[in-house]
Amino acid sequence: MKMHSFFSLLIVLAMNSPIWAQWQSVNNNAAIITTANVGVGVNNPDAKFHVGSGGARFNDWVRIGGNTDGYSWKLGISGNIITRSGHVILGADNNDRIGIGLTNPDAKLHVNGSMRVNDWMRIGGNTDGFAWKLGVTGNIITRGGNVILAANANDLVGIGSTRIPAGFKLAVQGKIIAEDVKVLPAANWPDYVFLPDYELLPLQKLEQHIREKGHLPGIPSAQEVAAQAGFEVGEMQRKLLEKVEELSLYVIALNRKVEALEQKK
Repeated sequence: MKMHSFFSLLIVLAMNSPIWAQWQSVNNNAAIITTANVGVGVNNPDAKFHVGSGGARFNDWVRIGGNTDGYSWKLGISGNIITRSGHVILGADNNDRIGIGLTNPDAKLHVNGSMRVNDWMRIGGNTDGFAWKLGVTGNIITRGGNVILAANANDLVGIGSTRIPAGFKLAVQGKIIAEDVKVLPAANWPDYVFLPDYELLPLQKLEQHIREKGHLPGIPSAQEVAAQAGFEVGEMQRKLLEKVEELSLYVIALNRKVEALEQKK
């Protein structure tokens, strides 16, 4: 009986102490604290709930925010999510996948919308040395240290090399194969050869030019092609067509002479 009275006295004293009086019961499932700050492991808490050294564990979930602007952050074992006014800002599932703008990401990082990186972003870089670096100063894809595709800040593209000669949009280090290539037509397509006032070079002068120069008139020599590090496909096609049309005129003229000689027989 004396022991029972002793414990009853302790309970009464505890309920009337300042610490106990700081808690107010709301219902059977909730209670509120009326003190300014609560500290766990710290004597001078500087927030409503302040945990000192060590961690805090929640067996279910914890919610941060949820004020008048609708912003909240819910962290829990079934997924983490940040929302504002009912719209998802950031979500994470149980498979350590993060979604920006959605709660069901299907990759390690899944963005529902556009994404901006102020400097650069690297994709890959695994054991085979493959990596794709995208940035404001240039984009580059490499494998094993070798350049596969590169683009610089001037919107110039290189395949197999980062060096793009001046005046060119695309540079390829190696050979190109394609099923079809289309070149925009030149403004002076050589149909002018068939105009009545076109002056066809006499065969004697053509022969003299070939003997002296070693190449057709209007066609660059081998030395010129080497000095210019190649030739333009569109322009060369125009020049070759010009020579084919001139050759056609030579053949037509010769055919007329042959017919005239046959008529004299």
